[in-house]
Amino acid sequence: MDIPKVISAVAASVAALGGSYTLADKFGWFQNPILEWAPEHFSIQSAKIGSPVTVTVARVKKRDDCSVESFIPTIRDASGMMHEATPSASKFTGPAGDQIDTFTYQLMVSEKQSIAPGKATLTAIIKYKCPEGERVVTYPRHKNLSFVLEP
Repeated sequence: MDIPKVISAVAASVAALGGSYTLADKFGWFQNPILEWAPEHFSIQSAKIGSPVTVTVARVKKRDDCSVESFIPTIRDASGMMHEATPSASKFTGPAGDQIDTFTYQLMVSEKQSIAPGKATLTAIIKYKCPEGERVVTYPRHKNLSFVLEP
């Protein structure tokens, strides 16, 4: 038996496995979710255009090793136009766990363009900095993210 060849083969196998794991992790094949939404507990109160919109969201935080880098909410009005919205809180904290965590904040909608009254939908993008790199999470599609903007 040729010991150096055996050692080389084992070392190559270990390197290939490590490289495969790293590649799979980069492509997101091993998902380790940051949070899980509980949209049935979401609530958005109807509001007059120009007034703050009160939003309650719910999640189960799965990880403590990621930090929020940015939170970008937008509102799609009844005409489909997207509007910037400024939240009263830009970062939400709390420990990871298996319970649903709800929190409430207010949004002020930018009035750079006219806002169409009627049914509106809240969307949001949250960028996290995690040990494996940047991760992006969006609000789920759910009926509880719709509300009415009144004239």
